[in-house]
Amino acid sequence: MNILIFIIGLMIGIAAFLYILSAVSGGMKAVRRPAGPAKGQGKTVKQNIEPDSIGFRGRFKVPPGSRICPLCGSELTKYEGLYATKIKDNSEYKILIMGCKYCFKDK
Repeated sequence: MNILIFIIGLMIGIAAFLYILSAVSGGMKAVRRPAGPAKGQGKTVKQNIEPDSIGFRGRFKVPPGSRICPLCGSELTKYEGLYATKIKDNSEYKILIMGCKYCFKDK
């Protein structure tokens, strides 16, 4: 009787080990699988973007190092600044940008 219980316990242990091994190896395959298009979508199309076509709010070919207002997109000189205020949010201080002199110009 003891041998029968031993054999049944051994078979249950082997079955549990193989089940866990297959679950872990299946998870590893899912992690290693490269991200691709979903079934039925076909191939992905790579899009080349020329650097000259990248601009800020419709402004193209802004030279590097130029100062631009993040709200209205006006180009600022070295002596023009932004209006900003310091606010406290959940014990952290943050800077809230209000704009530049061109944002507040009368139209």
